[in-house]
Amino acid sequence: MQAVPLRLTADARTVDAGPPVILFSTRLAVGANIFTTGVSSRAQYAVASDGRFLLNVQADDVVASPITVVLNWEAGLGR
Repeated sequence: MQAVPLRLTADARTVDAGPPVILFSTRLAVGANIFTTGVSSRAQYAVASDGRFLLNVQADDVVASPITVVLNWEAGLGR
């Protein structure tokens, strides 16, 4: 992720862009449902007005914890 400093010129009619500055490295998500080019492409991040942001990143290649699904759980409440 990079940032570019912007400066308003002395006459306040144009903006000068400075060189990009690397903020941090990212591992943006990839896959069949991630479009990075073309009409369906979307930014993989969102920035809030207060400067906080979310990134769509790849998960680490670790084994996920199993999920337990309990069916008919209401029947166990009357015990």
